[in-house]
Amino acid sequence: MTTTIKIYVSIIFSTYCMSTFSQESNGLLTPVHKGEIGAVAGISYYTGDFNESFVPYMVSPTGGLLYRHNFTKYINLRLQASLGMVKGDSRKYEGGLQGFPKGTNLSFNRNFYNINAFVEFNFFPFSSVDPKRKQIFTPFLLIGAGYTYFNKNKINNEPHMRNAAAIYPMLYDSAKTASSVTVPIGFGFKFSPESQWTAGIECVFHKTNTDKIDYYINRNTNKSFNIFNKDWVSTILLTVSYRFVDKMPCAAYKTNKSTKKRQYKGFDKK
Repeated sequence: MTTTIKIYVSIIFSTYCMSTFSQESNGLLTPVHKGEIGAVAGISYYTGDFNESFVPYMVSPTGGLLYRHNFTKYINLRLQASLGMVKGDSRKYEGGLQGFPKGTNLSFNRNFYNINAFVEFNFFPFSSVDPKRKQIFTPFLLIGAGYTYFNKNKINNEPHMRNAAAIYPMLYDSAKTASSVTVPIGFGFKFSPESQWTAGIECVFHKTNTDKIDYYINRNTNKSFNIFNKDWVSTILLTVSYRFVDKMPCAAYKTNKSTKKRQYKGFDKK
């Protein structure tokens, strides 16, 4: 786990360093960076064969780090690395484990590690460095792509499930780990409580390309479309981030011929 966290931190830090000198285009060069870094924390839960709903179910803690690049006041790119847990229990599913003996229980508890790239679409113009403090809140939508790795943590040890992979090869997947490319889709609300700071809340649903999270191979045999044919990981997160601002202006400047002053956004310097 320690190595994984180090990799995530290195990726986010490297991305920030590459764009830390990126500046907004507004006619004058500005001392305001487009980049910000922050953290996320909240809950995660599983949606799949044992929970065919996006309503929070057997929730677990999750958290991570983010880097956001503000291309415009309406469009942002966000890189995020996080870790958390998902768990499930077939006893909470009314349909039971079809194909297994009556009363069979299958439960699981897995840690996951993921890295995602989101594009955020703001409904209103938003900036945490708006000097007039008028464009400081907005709802938003996000969509992106990511990769998630699930390790083997805990699974129930009922005697008749110990050889389930051999007895029920078409129903039970005994893989110790699982991984998948994911498609995260979500929505949220963010605001700036203070200059350079952004806080928010969001719900994100990560569509995976695997049915191995719960060890139970999908029981649906018909050919109709079912969004739960593959497992999902859902999160509800609180976010906080800080946008960096230069304390000194850039060396480049624009000269006003009438006043012979070097002008920068927000102040003049003789």
